[in-house]
Amino acid sequence: MEKVRKMDKMIFRDNLLMTINEVMGEISVDENDIRFNIIPVYEKDKSFNGLDNTMRLVLLSEKNVGNKLFTLEETVKLVAWNSPFVPIWINISLNRKEEGKIIFNFETSLRLRKPSLLRNADTGHAPFKAITHSATES
Repeated sequence: MEKVRKMDKMIFRDNLLMTINEVMGEISVDENDIRFNIIPVYEKDKSFNGLDNTMRLVLLSEKNVGNKLFTLEETVKLVAWNSPFVPIWINISLNRKEEGKIIFNFETSLRLRKPSLLRNADTGHAPFKAITHSATES
């Protein structure tokens, strides 16, 4: 399996955009129209370290991300704050279009890991996985 060797905010941002393009298919998206609904996923059977707890209890707390939409830049700054350590996996799916904005669900692990441990390396845009409706229908 391919390992990710490097991760910084620019790589994270580029990988996120590649994932959005995969979700949207033939439809091109203006970066300024992208919004994210950040959905932290607490994995019950996993172990958390101090960094993970900062992510879970502070940065991605309900108070910080609940019922808010984030721009591309805000999302990258918030989630990749401690790069090269980023969430081990992130699922991106289309939520809805509203008032000229395209809203994506950004389901994220709360466990931050170094690049070589990131999941979805086979997609070419780790740690992201595009969740498309055609994939769930098949």
